[in-house]
Amino acid sequence: MTNGWDESAAAWIKDMGDEGDYARQFVLDPPMIDRIKRKPYRTALDVGCGEGRFCRLLSQFGIKPIGIDPTAALLESARQSDPGGDYRSGRAEQLDFPDQSFDLVVSYLTLVDIPDLRQALAEMNRVLQPGGTMLIANLTSFNTAGPPAGWVRGDDAGSRF
Repeated sequence: MTNGWDESAAAWIKDMGDEGDYARQFVLDPPMIDRIKRKPYRTALDVGCGEGRFCRLLSQFGIKPIGIDPTAALLESARQSDPGGDYRSGRAEQLDFPDQSFDLVVSYLTLVDIPDLRQALAEMNRVLQPGGTMLIANLTSFNTAGPPAGWVRGDDAGSRF
């Protein structure tokens, strides 16, 4: 079974470059980084790390990340860009780490590619330390999710869409 990543890895690596595409740099990275700055994380697991861009970013904040991905070409690119980084072959549905290994687990636009979402989330939770953070950026459709209300104030005084 293939999900297309083996065939498209070279194009992905070229398109992402060192900084990522526009959506990552200017839409998704700022709130992800804001959340990372809120706590002094030491260890992170980047599930579906791809070419390793977000692991490299995590390192800039003093966090020791491990990136996993099932696509060999993406892992090779990550290792070439970050020879001192820790990039391993793996799948979210069966994480090869002991319970409570990380204080931060990241899924940056990867849930859409994971066949067994429930198992993957259970595994990510299993390797997360008590009080740790699971940080997820996911695809959504604001065009269909919002109508008719759009942004509304929640019970906790925060806004939600």
